[in-house]
Amino acid sequence: MSRFYSGIANGMNLAFGAEYRHENYQIMAGERGSYIDADGVGFGGNAGSQGFPGFQPSDQTDSSRNSVAAYIDVETDLTAQFKTQAALRYEKYSDFGSTVTGKLAASYKVDEKLLFRGSASTGFRAPSLQQVYFSSTFTDFISGVPLDVVLAPNGSAIANAAGIPKLKEEKSRNFSLGLTWSPSTVLAVTADLYRIDIDDRIVLSGRFDADNYPALGSILRGLGVGQAQFFVNSVNTQTKGLDLTVSHRADLGPGKLSTFLAMNLSKTEVVGIKAPPSLTGFEDVLLSERERLFIEQGGPRAKATLGFDYLTGPLETDFKIIYFGAQTLGTFSGTAAGVPNAKYDPKTSADLSFTYSFDKNTKLTLGGTNIFNVKPSKQDPNETDNGFIYDSVQFGLNGASYFIRFWKGF
Repeated sequence: MSRFYSGIANGMNLAFGAEYRHENYQIMAGERGSYIDADGVGFGGNAGSQGFPGFQPSDQTDSSRNSVAAYIDVETDLTAQFKTQAALRYEKYSDFGSTVTGKLAASYKVDEKLLFRGSASTGFRAPSLQQVYFSSTFTDFISGVPLDVVLAPNGSAIANAAGIPKLKEEKSRNFSLGLTWSPSTVLAVTADLYRIDIDDRIVLSGRFDADNYPALGSILRGLGVGQAQFFVNSVNTQTKGLDLTVSHRADLGPGKLSTFLAMNLSKTEVVGIKAPPSLTGFEDVLLSERERLFIEQGGPRAKATLGFDYLTGPLETDFKIIYFGAQTLGTFSGTAAGVPNAKYDPKTSADLSFTYSFDKNTKLTLGGTNIFNVKPSKQDPNETDNGFIYDSVQFGLNGASYFIRFWKGF
């Protein structure tokens, strides 16, 4: 429901609403030959027919939950220049409880060219059904030796034996401050600083085994697996960043040139590890160096795109230069085993396309992405996620690609 009231201040818009949501998540057992250990636990090879065996009957689940929510939003023009917004949302889940979040925001228009804006809000993310109920056993090869690993669901015997508590929601605090500036009809600039603090972030733990957590030893041996992992609320993070965009339009020769720059600089840090009481002292296993680097540098801390679009008559040319910053990711063996982290150098790629419009309803595009065939820095294939010479981090694995696209409107 939404209604505008012109008689309050310089205008006020009131909105409110409600929501009901039903979610369902299922895992069905695979074909028997895909997961059985035909030789018996402790004998012969590993169970299953592939490195990722089929789902076992013990992995099966058919789980559901419901949630209800209500919200209210008030947006008011206090003056012709000053606008404020306030919002509140209540949500209740059938499986973990309720939460209340809110937002305050304001903008001030100095003149027709310059506007300042800012906001502060709280947020939450409920644990997904997959994080609560996913269950699987898979085979990893560590230095060429196969090792079975179980990803145990929340509330399972293994998770309970390790003292993993019931998953709860992640909570966040979000702040932003920025401006928009249009000094002329052909130039526009936006800049926003932001900070996001997340508490009780759900992460996949490191791998526990009989050596680093003896309490699990007998259970793991009975299952015929060597290690176990869990989803757990165990990390507090802080992200700080800057978003910047600049766009410009100009006449150039017989056509029109549109130029834009989009840049993001950000840094995410793990600022705290919250181990359950049973895992106090095992923080380095709960959040391994490899998993910490996934959180902090799973994406480049710097990325920028410079684009040029030139339109002359029926021909449009689009050229983009894309910069990806450096990344450091963990390896399977880890620095404790003497294997250095994976360093990915900064890379720059380019996309190019030509579009010819035969008429307003018929277009043909020829183009390519990553046209200079740039690829990530090479790594030890024994230490990457996919067993290849590099992971798909800054961009894809396949290098340059080309396409032809025909568009027709009726």
